[in-house]
Amino acid sequence: MQRFLRLVPALVAVMLLAACAPPQATRPTAGEPGLVEEGVAAPLPAPDARPAIARDPAPADSRATGSDAVVALMGEADRQLVAGNADGAAASLERALRIDARDPRVWQRLAVVRLQQGQPAQAEAMAVRSNGLARGDRALMARNWRIIAEARRMAGNAAGAREADARANQLSGEPG
Repeated sequence: MQRFLRLVPALVAVMLLAACAPPQATRPTAGEPGLVEEGVAAPLPAPDARPAIARDPAPADSRATGSDAVVALMGEADRQLVAGNADGAAASLERALRIDARDPRVWQRLAVVRLQQGQPAQAEAMAVRSNGLARGDRALMARNWRIIAEARRMAGNAAGAREADARANQLSGEPG
């Protein structure tokens, strides 16, 4: 009986941990969302929890530039940023820059992280660097100008923010 009583706290702890664990993911069945062709189910993609300014319309695996290591580090940085670990995301992106300092998307993502960290001057400088490497990618450049506008707003430069927004709109074809 004493042996059983010594096991009770351990059993209670296991039961509490099991109750706190997230539910196991299940695969959808026919007729449920996430169904792929020929009755083979696939899980639905998770929503993108990154800040809107950090979202790249081109998925990581469709990039024409960037080594696999850089793409992997950018994905890790995204996961870290979503988890609220901006310092970890910055470290991952800095590692990616040591591999390929000419990838404008890495500079852009690091600019977003610097905004998250409350460092608008660094964010603006990194977005400018990304624009210098963008080689005519108007969508990337427009996103960089939006980062610059946000950095300037954070720094209290309303006129500069309006100017940056206007340049972003001009590049993206939006009015105003």
